[in-house]
Amino acid sequence: MKNIGIKPIHPKEFKRVHNFSTYQMSRLSGYSVEALKNWLADESSSRFVEPKPYILNHFGAIHSYLSRS
Repeated sequence: MKNIGIKPIHPKEFKRVHNFSTYQMSRLSGYSVEALKNWLADESSSRFVEPKPYILNHFGAIHSYLSRS
């Protein structure tokens, strides 16, 4: 399998780097605002859910695309 150069990135890191609102991240990624709020919650919160690897890859791909623009 060929590596296409996408580095997985956590939604928290994506939000910090690109300074997007949760709504903007939802529109861009296709994930619901509620799902994003769970991934962006403080890790000590009962609301926090660790995103699956494919979600990290998805945000990594978006980050890669935005960084090239």
